[in-house]
Amino acid sequence: MTLARIALALIVTLAGDAALAQEAPASGGEFIGRLFEATGFRSPPRPAADFVRQSRPEQMGYRPFDPAPRKDSKRKSAADLRAMGAGLEAAAAENRRKAASVARPDGPAKPAR
Repeated sequence: MTLARIALALIVTLAGDAALAQEAPASGGEFIGRLFEATGFRSPPRPAADFVRQSRPEQMGYRPFDPAPRKDSKRKSAADLRAMGAGLEAAAAENRRKAASVARPDGPAKPAR
């Protein structure tokens, strides 16, 4: 009986007329959902309760989850970036100099300067 229902639903779905072709599902998931509803494996969702329909507006004004990035008005010039890079290089050299004077616990002792 179930196999016959599936076969009938598949035939009806695949051999639909032109009017149904315009309402064709946009994805495979919608097709499978309609197939399950036609065979009785899934029932369509119940309509929303009255208080829900009354409390919701006709058009849901959703905002995008990921808004467009804002333009950064504080862009740096090439000279500023080079100066920042030079400052970072100087700080890295200073840190390497300080690190060279620190004795490792498992390494040879450094002479005091």
